[in-house]
Amino acid sequence: MILAAVGTFIKGFDELVAAADEAAFALALEGFAQIGHSSVRPRHLAYARFLDGKDLRERLDASRVLVCHGGMGLIGDGLRAGRHVVVLPRRGAIRRGHPANDQIAFCRRLAERFPIELCETAEGVQGAVARCLERPLPAPLADVSDVPERLKAFLQSF
Repeated sequence: MILAAVGTFIKGFDELVAAADEAAFALALEGFAQIGHSSVRPRHLAYARFLDGKDLRERLDASRVLVCHGGMGLIGDGLRAGRHVVVLPRRGAIRRGHPANDQIAFCRRLAERFPIELCETAEGVQGAVARCLERPLPAPLADVSDVPERLKAFLQSF
């Protein structure tokens, strides 16, 4: 199963939704897409605009591959869940009609350090998903920060 997620960006991410939908069709995969504010509606994947945290986690747990934008929240969710993560970064400089930053440089750095499949164009999504399906699921990535534990200890000290 494939899970595609674009997050909550006000402009959506039509390119990602379309690429994940086509990959699911071409590879005969069932799946689900969280499409946010995207104008593209999947033809081959079930979808919803938004998912609450519980529903996102359940759908992630049921999937083998997460296809997402280059946001650290979704990438982290996929890595911690032990799922293959295919990343299609948002592109373009910040401007009036496009207030999101270009995610390519950030995602290149992540791909050097973590097991993610980076697709710099939508045309690479299908191949990346296919490669993921040929491999066993990765081990879940443990949280590498001690900040949550420090915060918990601090709050419990009162």
